[in-house]
Amino acid sequence: MTPNGRHDDECVVNIVKWLPLSDRRKDGAALRHFFVGIDLRAKRAGCRHQMVSVEGYSPGEGNGRALEATLRAALRGDRFFFAFQPVVCAATGNVDYYECLLRMRDEQGTIVGGVEFIRNFEDLGLIGLIDHYVLEKTVHELAVDPKVRLGFNISGLTVCNQEWLHALVSLLHNRSEIARRLVIEITETAAVGDIEDSAHVVATLRRIGCRVALDDFGAGHTSLRHLELLPLDIVKIDGSIVRKLSSNWEDRGLLRHLIGLTKDFGFSTVAECIEKAEDAVLLRAEGIGYLQGYFFGRPTIQRGRFPASVTGNPGASIG
Repeated sequence: MTPNGRHDDECVVNIVKWLPLSDRRKDGAALRHFFVGIDLRAKRAGCRHQMVSVEGYSPGEGNGRALEATLRAALRGDRFFFAFQPVVCAATGNVDYYECLLRMRDEQGTIVGGVEFIRNFEDLGLIGLIDHYVLEKTVHELAVDPKVRLGFNISGLTVCNQEWLHALVSLLHNRSEIARRLVIEITETAAVGDIEDSAHVVATLRRIGCRVALDDFGAGHTSLRHLELLPLDIVKIDGSIVRKLSSNWEDRGLLRHLIGLTKDFGFSTVAECIEKAEDAVLLRAEGIGYLQGYFFGRPTIQRGRFPASVTGNPGASIG
């Protein structure tokens, strides 16, 4: 209990909505996404929070404009690209699909990983531009290569965005041969944030032929009720569980429980972040369906560098 009467694990945050007068009129949608981004960050931190609006005040506005200019310049200059990482069948070693991981070249030509810029663009309400780009580029890749299967992760701020969903449905209209080779990954946090809307989105994606994966499963947000409501195809077990398997018996028990649970619902299972041979052996013994991680291949811009069947090589550097 803290001096102010709250428990140590209780956090209350007042979030100030800054409403720059010029930007508010010309780009209200971006601002709304910006505020949703703040709200999402507070929820990630497990905080109770309330929103307070203050017109005309915009802390860090200059930095935000610089980041927006960086994003738009990279899009115009075609400096975003994919690195591909294989998801392989545990039983056969065959590549089931490649996850498309977004990268960016800065103005000096240095490659920047998605983790270094995605969160900033979420916070600025600009992630919609990225998610539309990823969608269009992935569909293009699938159209160019009729044999490949690809997947990508969409932002939590885009999962229930009707404009993005309509764009996807339009792109895949009468293109079932492409839709059935596409896996769309939704993070666990985003999926359970508004479960009814998420269930509608998942059902729509599956109706047009896509497979849908729940990413980061086991991070602590999903209940049995959520799994009943979400008509998923694939569940990807969170890497924080996989990384500790060889040293933590409790995590092995949790893994066994999660695999059994997902099998009961009829979902395929993917274990992420596999870096060691002993973890791959353990996961196969527990009955995991698919495997992903550096042990099976680092992300690379050239899919052809991966063989059709990947058995695992901890010494490989394919990035």
